[in-house]
Amino acid sequence: MQNNYDQLLEETKTKILSIVELKPENQWTLDTNKDGYAIYTRNNPENGLKINRTETNAVVDPEEFVNFVVDMTRKKEYDTNFLEGKLIDKLDQNTFIFYARGKPPTFFIDARDFCLLSRVYKLGDDHFMTITKSIEHPQVPPVKGVQRGEIVFSAWIVKKQPNGQTNIIIIGNMNPKGDIPKAIINQGAKFQAEGVKKAVEYLTKKKKN
Repeated sequence: MQNNYDQLLEETKTKILSIVELKPENQWTLDTNKDGYAIYTRNNPENGLKINRTETNAVVDPEEFVNFVVDMTRKKEYDTNFLEGKLIDKLDQNTFIFYARGKPPTFFIDARDFCLLSRVYKLGDDHFMTITKSIEHPQVPPVKGVQRGEIVFSAWIVKKQPNGQTNIIIIGNMNPKGDIPKAIINQGAKFQAEGVKKAVEYLTKKKKN
């Protein structure tokens, strides 16, 4: 099973690194650029859903930041839309399986939960990447009344800059599954950017205290 996970993560990493840069051939469209957060979107031809990419710069430690945001057991600390995060298994020092459940975006939509495989990679000095992808796991069966969604892929790419700031990029493609209006699905870029902002502000405030 570990070998299957390794292959899945490596394939996902390769795919993300091939599209994350803002090159013309990657077909990113600028959605908004406000308050230091640039949001780009593009279509995923494999499922017809939007891939969202948010980028910002912040004064945070790169390694501390990636270890914080990859840990679903801590997401509730900074995101009020998040309900529950559990560590199901720690496969090695940098690879984890999490259960995650969040609030629905509107009252008429079921809550979503996920079973997630996550890994932290060190790409270089003060340069890190996380990969997260939905998997099935016997310890994480479906929950009645909760729709099991799919993180097709999600990644943070975090790198220290010469000016002392840290460049933060998150890229993700989610399929919420179930009966959900496409207008809600397409708000994913906004929700992604809000999540980045909450994590940055939480860590920054915690450092000052």
